[in-house]
Amino acid sequence: MEFLKFASTIGNLKKIERTGWVKNNLPNPESVADHIFRVAVMAMVLAPKLKVDQNKVVKMALVHDLAESTVGDLVLDGKYANVSPEEKAQKEAAALNELLSLIDSSEEYQQLFVKYEAGNTPEAKFVRNIDRLEMLLQAAEYEKEFSTVDLSNHFETTIPKIVDPKLQSLLQQIIKMRSSK
Repeated sequence: MEFLKFASTIGNLKKIERTGWVKNNLPNPESVADHIFRVAVMAMVLAPKLKVDQNKVVKMALVHDLAESTVGDLVLDGKYANVSPEEKAQKEAAALNELLSLIDSSEEYQQLFVKYEAGNTPEAKFVRNIDRLEMLLQAAEYEKEFSTVDLSNHFETTIPKIVDPKLQSLLQQIIKMRSSK
């Protein structure tokens, strides 16, 4: 086991800025680690209420962007796309395989990532929706903080993808927060 190499590599996530915010020229954009942290906490708090496996969704939230520690924040949506969906999937899968090879008992984490990417289990659907809600919350916060920033494109491309009816009230609250800036 090469745990310290693993820990050092995932530490890169603290330095990798989220691509969508960088391309919008936001000062001090959040890091991928910042994003992962809030997704995991949101998943932890909301899981019991929405009746999904809390342990599984927190782990899935923590694993979902680990590959970005070596490949960076690869974006598919909107005008910020920097790779094709196939290229993103291939690069992230290879990076995660290499990263997880450094630690023992990595099969569970690999399976959580595969399930997240496939998006067809209740937990994966939940985490994918939380991931999107977190991004929209961050966008609304940036628009509120920087009055000249317009992140409408993030909302336009993401709102239709939040399909869980149990999360619609949170989505509506984020939209309301945005309109009250």
